Amino acid sequence: MARSQPRPPTRMTETSVAEAALFYLSRFASSSGNLRRVLMRKVIRSAEHYGDDPELMKPVVDALVARYAETGAINDTLYADTQVRKLRRRGGSARVILQKLNAKGVPGEIIAETGATLTEGDDRTAAMLFARRRRLGPFRTENRVENRQRDLAALGRAGFGYQVAAAIIDAEDADALAEMLAGN
Repeated sequence: MARSQPRPPTRMTETSVAEAALFYLSRFASSSGNLRRVLMRKVIRSAEHYGDDPELMKPVVDALVARYAETGAINDTLYADTQVRKLRRRGGSARVILQKLNAKGVPGEIIAETGATLTEGDDRTAAMLFARRRRLGPFRTENRVENRQRDLAALGRAGFGYQVAAAIIDAEDADALAEMLAGN
């Protein structure tokens, strides 16, 4: 059975770029930087296939992103707040959250504002959520002492500082950890 060739990309025009942007925004929340990156990737792929110059479409993409930001279809502040809440619920550390916002093209001033709102108490709660989800420290059913270093390393890789990780891992049990966090 012969393999079919992949479908060639759509030739990018002002209309097709606008349609691609609307399609992407209908499926995903996005920052302005991320939408710009997605659209330029499509333009470059199309330009390589058809031998066009991708720089000709850059002003079209920039104008489209600016228009969506102006109308409120893209709101970087709202996007950052939503991502912070989502990542905190999953046990994301402040460091990881800020890195993900940067990777998604959120402007630096919004990342700085967001970073100022993230507190160590929130980081402790997020570390507890992460430990519960991964069954680390007080949420581990057996071999807790033997796995202390491994659990600390897992929290460290997740972006939590040593003090926060040690406080979570060394808690007596889940109830004591909850009481400790309630006291902060």
